[in-house]
Amino acid sequence: MSKRLSHILLLGFTLLVWIGYGLGALVSYLPSPVFWWLDVAGLLFPYFFFLMLLCIVIWFAMRWQLALISVLIGLTGWKGIVHSWGWHRQNKPVNAVEGFTLMSFNVNDFKSLTSSWPQWREDFDRILYFHNADIICLQEFATIDLYERNEKNNVLHYRTLLQKPYAYFTNDFQWPTPYGYTWYFGNMILSRFPFVDSGKLWLDDRHHISLAYADVLIGQDTVRIMTTHLQSFGLEEAEVQGLKDPDAEASKRLFYKLRRGYQLRESQAVMVAKWVKASPHPVIVCGDLNTTPVSATYGTVRGHLQDAFLEKGAGIGRTYWRYAPTLRIDYIFVDPRLQVKGFEVLHIRASDHYPILASIDRRPDGS
Repeated sequence: MSKRLSHILLLGFTLLVWIGYGLGALVSYLPSPVFWWLDVAGLLFPYFFFLMLLCIVIWFAMRWQLALISVLIGLTGWKGIVHSWGWHRQNKPVNAVEGFTLMSFNVNDFKSLTSSWPQWREDFDRILYFHNADIICLQEFATIDLYERNEKNNVLHYRTLLQKPYAYFTNDFQWPTPYGYTWYFGNMILSRFPFVDSGKLWLDDRHHISLAYADVLIGQDTVRIMTTHLQSFGLEEAEVQGLKDPDAEASKRLFYKLRRGYQLRESQAVMVAKWVKASPHPVIVCGDLNTTPVSATYGTVRGHLQDAFLEKGAGIGRTYWRYAPTLRIDYIFVDPRLQVKGFEVLHIRASDHYPILASIDRRPDGS
């Protein structure tokens, strides 16, 4: 290959990196809704970031002007960079010495991936009991029947096991089985603190997407806890594999689901932001947003709230262990009138998500 041709190819590669990085950087500044392909660029932002660093190094040795342009374009993505990495040496441990602890965990309908079906409850029992936070928010919670004396009633089971007398379950979707019993699905809030109020707000009733809230009395203060599970892509292994082994039909389904998922989440995020703004109390929003920090959905839901991971976490903060190492899609957002004291990601594989924990307290100045 001639030197001129290699130079042209390198320049073309650099232009593609600039465009991809720029689109990913742009989505961090935009409110929902945005074009779905901008959110896809945001999903790829961490990879474009490292490619941008590579371009800077290469062009610094060959043509400093292009290295400088790469640096300037790189600076436009400062918001995405800040939102993607926890800039602490290590996670600040979570403890309940001050304030209270909160866990958020997508339990994937209790379909345990580390054991056979008969042991699924034992896996989750160990996790939830050992890391028994003061307030526990569970997404994709599932229970068989709701009769109070039914041993398969997971609402009753976890209230008893975790000694959480206060609980709210949204019961968003029911699936009657051919075997004479019914599965119930939704979001769950468990608390050792009393509820002043609790309820469900529909974000998208067509797709069974709700937001559970509970006004929790902690000492003399009332804090509104909100948890939700925004629209997922619903990807199947064959569709993801279609990217590695070209399959036109699988790739078509994949991109359809990406577009549909992003579009639905955008409208759901706007609804969450509306309910956060309407809260009469300091708010904590947690759950599975099914999107990375470089997205309009993240910015819309977070709004003025603190991201507990950015406050006390370290590294990339991955919460979903399938597909890619950059997927931080579970969050705890905390009202600025409260203080984040600690944050941890528990690297335990019982679900396809990792549980996340935060310790939270009132601000010393009472603001």
